[in-house]
Amino acid sequence: MDTKHIKVTPEWKKSKEQVWAERFAGLVDEAPRVKPLSRRLWMRYAVAAVIAALVFLPTIAYLYTTEVVVERGKQLAVALPDGSLVNLNADSRLTYRPLWWKVSREVTLNGEGFFRVMKGSRFTVNTVHGSVAVLGTSFNVFSRKERFDVTCLTGKVQVSSGEQSAVITPSMQVRLVGRQLQTSDTEHAKQAIGWTKGWFYFDHTPLHEVIDEVERQYNIHVTASGLPDVYYTGSFSRDKTLDVVLEIIGKPFGITLTAN
Repeated sequence: MDTKHIKVTPEWKKSKEQVWAERFAGLVDEAPRVKPLSRRLWMRYAVAAVIAALVFLPTIAYLYTTEVVVERGKQLAVALPDGSLVNLNADSRLTYRPLWWKVSREVTLNGEGFFRVMKGSRFTVNTVHGSVAVLGTSFNVFSRKERFDVTCLTGKVQVSSGEQSAVITPSMQVRLVGRQLQTSDTEHAKQAIGWTKGWFYFDHTPLHEVIDEVERQYNIHVTASGLPDVYYTGSFSRDKTLDVVLEIIGKPFGITLTAN
């Protein structure tokens, strides 16, 4: 049979797009639809974020501390966040919370420091022996080993140790003797901060404490030809050579001090 002249007419009149949609479109996975978050849910997330910030940021601010360490043989001036100034003597350590400063002006001192405090809220210096509290004044704090004393230069200072407390004013000093705070007047209050200008004054000070100070200032170790249990009164300048300083200290007691 000759089929060349046979014409077949399809029984449907549909486009190829319609045929594809009916027969094959279901075989293709559709992209998942993302349902947008409701306004209420967004608000909940926002509130949760604010609460988390209010809880954690103050904690971080309180825990974050700055530590300043001064090595033996050196001194350092430190400016605190409110403009208060601290001169740190050799072999001293100061820590404070800069991010918490507006909440509480508080530092911890191990060593010796001369503080000039800007007026404002309560300012506290903590040591292993006790604390010093002021509102705006200048004072010197010495806190090492078993010795703790505070000298007031200007303003008013409150010193506490354990359950004891004492208030001192300019030209007064408080010292921890044993476990007792003892206050006294001093005509030479400025000598307590002589170290900030390179001068060191001692008034009836145990000789071993004088030698400790020399070791800190010159970053050396001192040996002695016998170390008597005596007290030293005198002074020396940091401008003096070490040999001269050791002779000044040892000669009154007939001992030879040697630096190692």
